[in-house]
Amino acid sequence: MNYKPHHTAISVRNLEKSVEFYEKLGFKQVHQYDDEGGAMSIVHLKLGESFLEIFAYTQNQASGVANFNYANNLEEIGVKHIALRVDDIVVALEDLKIKDLADETTEIKQGKTQITYFFIQDPDGIWVEIVEDKRNY
Repeated sequence: MNYKPHHTAISVRNLEKSVEFYEKLGFKQVHQYDDEGGAMSIVHLKLGESFLEIFAYTQNQASGVANFNYANNLEEIGVKHIALRVDDIVVALEDLKIKDLADETTEIKQGKTQITYFFIQDPDGIWVEIVEDKRNY
């Protein structure tokens, strides 16, 4: 059996703001479902061969931003972040600064697993890790 990543699912407060954010990272919207009663929408965004599935429930529109600590409490059980690979971490950081998704406080770090990375947050506080991985596995 050959398993491959297919999608990651997130829930958001504002569908349009979230789609706009992830499109700035290169995702393309390929599908949208809107509940007939207006209670929720689902959008599929595609990047390469993987998808991001975004759920937006009307009841969550007034919710606050998720209060995730930096790198999202790694010591606690649960999903922590979305990671996107880039060829050049410095160029990626400059690109995201231009797109107002990163700022001067965004810091490139060297990971214990020999990757170089930095984090940004989406409009709902979900962490997105940008990774340069030259380990050649």
